[in-house]
Amino acid sequence: MLTHDDVITLFHECGHGLHHMLTQVNERDVSGISGVEWDAVELPSQFMENFCWEWGVLKYMTAHVETGEPLPRELFDKMLEAKNFQSGLGTLRQVEFALFDMLLHTDHDPQADIMGLLQQVRDEVSVLHPPAFNRMAHTFSHIFAGGYAAGYYSYKWAEVLSADAYAAFEETAGKDGMPSVQTGRKYRQAIPEAGAAARPSNRSRRSGAASRRSTRCCGTGAWPEQFQRERGGS
Repeated sequence: MLTHDDVITLFHECGHGLHHMLTQVNERDVSGISGVEWDAVELPSQFMENFCWEWGVLKYMTAHVETGEPLPRELFDKMLEAKNFQSGLGTLRQVEFALFDMLLHTDHDPQADIMGLLQQVRDEVSVLHPPAFNRMAHTFSHIFAGGYAAGYYSYKWAEVLSADAYAAFEETAGKDGMPSVQTGRKYRQAIPEAGAAARPSNRSRRSGAASRRSTRCCGTGAWPEQFQRERGGS
């Protein structure tokens, strides 16, 4: 029995797996996920998470543990509301982590206390400050033991890229809501098949999203409307 969070994790990791399995690049160091820039390494995995919030997907893969009945639509709607609740604070939390990570590996004096730097970041971006005894920086395993040093920002940026790519599927879906085969083929060729053989900005532009949105997403740093809308924004 899996929780919805478990399903999201499963889809996320399947995105990484598809990135490897669908590669058409024969050079190991730039095939699949290997060699992909930090800006795009989490794109396929974050992209797959979108399907976990589609009613047309969940209603066919859920069942009550006793009755076998699928997830009620009313409960699904409540899950969507809960997903977007305080999403702005969640985004600021990720910005805090990403900015702390980047400053730690660029401007910070290695001999100085890291807690002072973390407080500096919180003063700039945080709305709710944790108590003084909080030591998040000492357990930030992603950047100390997880391989994401100076690259934690890629999680949030990949959400922007994946929202941009997923918007292409929403814009080209059929009247019955089924995704476009042509759009799926474009995505497969531009992202999983290409590996690190193409720049991430080119991969996103070729994935099928409107040129205006893709250019903003990959060229100017502006966050697309799709990213905001997925998190309850207007």
